[in-house]
Amino acid sequence: MASTSTSGQLPHHQNGGSSSSHHLDAEPLSNRTLLVPSRLDNDDITINLDDLFSSPDDSETQIVVDLFKDERAPVVFWVRLIQEAWRIKRYTLALEMLEQGIAHLDPKGKCTLLCLKANYLLALARKAPKTVLSQPRGGPPLTHSSDPNHPESKLRDPHAPPNTKDALWQAAEVCIGRAEGTHVNDKTITDLKAVLMLARGRLDEASRLFESILATEPTHLYALMARARILFARRSFRLALKAYQQVLTLAPKFLPDPRIGIGLCCWLMGDRKKAKAAWNRSIVVHPDSSSNSATLLLGLAHLNTSKDPTLAGGEEARTEEYSRGIELIQAAFKKDNTSAAALGALANFFLLSGRPGTIKLAERMIQFADARILASEGYLHLARSLHSTGDRSAALSVYQQSSEMFPDQLLALLSEAQFLIESNSWPAAVNLYENVLRRNPRCVEALCALASIHAHLAFSDSSVVDSQAERKKAKDAYDQVLRLFASGKEAVEGVQDHVVNKYIAKSERVRELARDEQMFVEIAKVWDDEMQGGERCSRAYREAQRILDEKNENEEDAELDGTKREERALLATRLANNIGVLEYHRQDPIAAQESIETALVKIGERITSSGGKISEQDDAALSVCTYNRGVILEALGDDELAINECYNQLLSQHPEYIEAKARLALIALRGVTGPQRQNNFELANQYLKEMLTTNSAALEVRALQSYYLYTAGLYRNLKDFARATLELDAKDAYALTARGIIAFHEARENRDPSREGSKMRQQLFVRSAQYFERALQQHKHCAIAAQGIAILIAENVLGSGIETSTMTGEVNTAMVAMNKNTRDALTILNKVKESVNDASVYVNIGHCHFHREEFERAIESVSSAPVSGCFPALGQALNCERGTSQYETASKRYHKDQDATILQYLARAWYHKGVKDQSFNDIRQALEKGRLALSLQPRDLSIKYNIALMQQKGVQVLFDLAPQRRTLEQLRLAIQDANESQALFLELQNDPTDPAPYQKDFPRQRFNYGKGLLTRAPLIQEAQETYEATEQAAVDRARQAREEERRRRDEMEAQRLAQLQEQASRLAEQRKRMQEEAAQWTLSATFADSDEDGFEVEGKEKKKREKKSVGGGKKRGKKEKREGSERAESSSEGEEDKPKKKRVKGKSKRDRRKSETPGAEMDLDEDGEEAVTGGNRRKRIGRASKNIKSNEFIESSDEEE
Repeated sequence: MASTSTSGQLPHHQNGGSSSSHHLDAEPLSNRTLLVPSRLDNDDITINLDDLFSSPDDSETQIVVDLFKDERAPVVFWVRLIQEAWRIKRYTLALEMLEQGIAHLDPKGKCTLLCLKANYLLALARKAPKTVLSQPRGGPPLTHSSDPNHPESKLRDPHAPPNTKDALWQAAEVCIGRAEGTHVNDKTITDLKAVLMLARGRLDEASRLFESILATEPTHLYALMARARILFARRSFRLALKAYQQVLTLAPKFLPDPRIGIGLCCWLMGDRKKAKAAWNRSIVVHPDSSSNSATLLLGLAHLNTSKDPTLAGGEEARTEEYSRGIELIQAAFKKDNTSAAALGALANFFLLSGRPGTIKLAERMIQFADARILASEGYLHLARSLHSTGDRSAALSVYQQSSEMFPDQLLALLSEAQFLIESNSWPAAVNLYENVLRRNPRCVEALCALASIHAHLAFSDSSVVDSQAERKKAKDAYDQVLRLFASGKEAVEGVQDHVVNKYIAKSERVRELARDEQMFVEIAKVWDDEMQGGERCSRAYREAQRILDEKNENEEDAELDGTKREERALLATRLANNIGVLEYHRQDPIAAQESIETALVKIGERITSSGGKISEQDDAALSVCTYNRGVILEALGDDELAINECYNQLLSQHPEYIEAKARLALIALRGVTGPQRQNNFELANQYLKEMLTTNSAALEVRALQSYYLYTAGLYRNLKDFARATLELDAKDAYALTARGIIAFHEARENRDPSREGSKMRQQLFVRSAQYFERALQQHKHCAIAAQGIAILIAENVLGSGIETSTMTGEVNTAMVAMNKNTRDALTILNKVKESVNDASVYVNIGHCHFHREEFERAIESVSSAPVSGCFPALGQALNCERGTSQYETASKRYHKDQDATILQYLARAWYHKGVKDQSFNDIRQALEKGRLALSLQPRDLSIKYNIALMQQKGVQVLFDLAPQRRTLEQLRLAIQDANESQALFLELQNDPTDPAPYQKDFPRQRFNYGKGLLTRAPLIQEAQETYEATEQAAVDRARQAREEERRRRDEMEAQRLAQLQEQASRLAEQRKRMQEEAAQWTLSATFADSDEDGFEVEGKEKKKREKKSVGGGKKRGKKEKREGSERAESSSEGEEDKPKKKRVKGKSKRDRRKSETPGAEMDLDEDGEEAVTGGNRRKRIGRASKNIKSNEFIESSDEEE
């Protein structure tokens, strides 16, 4: 708002007079005749001012001046004559008369005229330019006034520039100095010095002078206005408002109008309605005022209202507000064409509407701006106008001038940064945007541009470290941008009521940026490097899609040319495809299929609209979407449809599309576990040969070939192929990983027990680790290599590295080494699990927990398999549920419980957990997994042995438990299992298989041990039956006692309620009888006392009683106390006949504890004593019996693999 042009227009009077007008008390200004006393006689010389100035010639005026000189007229007549000349705008004549008067008057009169001249110079300075441009672009240079009455009209050079504000201020300062030199004590000098300091912007000096004036004259209006102006400039709006209101109270029609300042204070304090009311009132009170401030401010207010998106009436109301604002500003400009604020608003209007004259208006604003911010805005309008005309170098220079004039000029700084971006000066642009954000953290344009620069650098930097750093900066910046957008949206919807939010919601520029679909596309690209960023990418793509759909619904693309419309349609297709890809990675193939098919429909519509002609861009989009649809159909289990409608169709159009062939090869490899194993291997080999024929150097194809050789078990061929791949590219992570796997496999297969064989095996393990390490150096996210290192560490084939001596000087045990190695391996495997979507990771994690004897973590630890962050070209991502165990995850999710080996791992973990915890239920879980494995491999002797062992261990565990920790049903089930195990051991003992997966004597030893266990079964079963029968009797007795106690309590409660009811009825009857007696007594007393005095006394006493009864807090009278005591006595007498209520004896702590513990009555022994409950009944049980070795749980020979 134009605060600098209105609220402090100090001190010239409405008719041009200064604060020295108090010298004119002898001659009121309304009198149009001067009576000049003559020195020669007593007659007065009459001078009619209207007749004197009716002629444009100054000769008659000079005669009057000469008369004043001859008659030595007092200074008051000089002042009156000069003021009249100034009032009719004959400024030159007024200044000439001032000079003549100063030359002929005494020091006092000279002081008065010097002050008057200084005041007039200050008035001229207000209309003078602040600076003069020597070579303006919009027209001829600014020249002095051609008005013959203007002081500058008598300059000899007609093209000379006008006097600037500084020149006039200096002239006024000289006049004030000369006035001080007269040594006349005139307060006007102080007034003028204060005004000059205020005009020059020296607020501290001006404030000191005005406060000194107010100390002697508290109601000095000009000083009060100046105080308000200074407080306003210091942003003390409440204090400034009080000062303006004080002036308005003292002089309601004072000029300059304090209502202007009141409106400005209200506006900046947020009360826009009061501000407008104050400015409208100023126009009503002063309709003929020469000031344009109120009109200008109202126009600017209407312009601000037109930018409010929440304005009632919508776009039509905003257009009306804008039109009204421009009309008022034009009216203000016509009244004062030197108003910088009006010039700026009109320049912006001309620029936006494309009208000529913007440069001229901007340059005029620069010259007449009396504040740096206004001058900066003038340069900004000039630069934008030059920018729009294509003069880029000149525009950049003027933008820099604008920002130098006012460092917080956002638009100028942003425009400078835009030029730096166009010239690829990225560091300078980043530095400029960061400086802007330090001053304006919520500048959304700077945030968006800075984020976009960081994103560009992240995508273009060759250095991985630099790229990651730039990407992180882009994410942080875009996060701030999205928070600003969300804040503004909430404010528009009324979710929050915050000033900042409302500002953001009403900002046209913020709303325009929030509707930029390309920005959201870039946000998605920035976040697509993280697996956790999938949701962020999806939201960004969907927001871009929503914006495009909204623009299409509003038909905003009707005015676009064909190229722009085609780009927008292609973007819509890409968005649908990318959203489908993200949905696929979020394990929602149904939603992914819908998005991809939507993209395909959009492509088909474009092809149809073009008459069946497929453009290059449409062909590329069609190929990608078709391929992605095939991958999604695979995820949905429809391999045939993916092969026929996607991959084969794609290859028919583009035989070189190797990704489609890769998918076909992978589909074939997935079928190598079925009956068509050999056929599928041959089909996969055929596709791979075709790809290698045309793309033998493609590392992705060679990686898939390596996977095929590994799956087929062709390890020697894989070794040679990986070596050849490394000759093509020694840094290929996949080939290095393949070499590491082969070295690990060779070491595991080397079973030479000799010293040389052990040495060779150790060397192969080390070589495997070296290959894995090199692979990780080339690709730090190569999870297969990381898993290989974790396996090597867990198996301690590289050495434990623990040589720390104990206090006895011995090295730590192998168990300590294994715990350390498995802990380190777990650290790696848990990270691998986040990227590798394969059962092997979960199996390996389960192994580590198992060897650390953390059976619960191996079985029950929470796990999930995150999905990779890109469309898999050579593999397929699968969903991973939460809340499953490591072994369970591997078995259920990846093998559908059809892998006997993993089921044996589960059985082993449950078995050891059950033995450790002495839990029959855990052993039953192990037995269930073992039976499921046996159903898959019915002839596997190791599985049969393990099942028999688990059945036998179950009955052993139950026999060792206390009776309260087992049930008769469990015993019967365990004994049945033990009988089955005896049959299995007998079958294994007689099995002729050689070699067997167990020692030949084990089945016989187990059979004999089981026979011994079963001989104990009847006794233990009988003891359990006796225990449970005894426990049941105790439970029944406790239940019967509890029911009897409850029945007794119910009877007592019924008796108590009956007594209370009887007592209440007696009290009610007694109260009714007493009320009847009191009423009878009152009636008798009324008729007995007929004396008037007594009646009056009784009335007074009655009033006193009523007053006492009103105060609830006062004590009762003696009579009331007596009556109350009598009532109490009668009540107590009436209750003497009642049977006294029995006092219920409190329960003992032991009884209370019994009653408070639910079900405690059921835990009693035969003598009624409290039984041991919960964990207190459990006896301490040691570790499992060592009669059976832990390694007797037979595992298949493939377990280590």
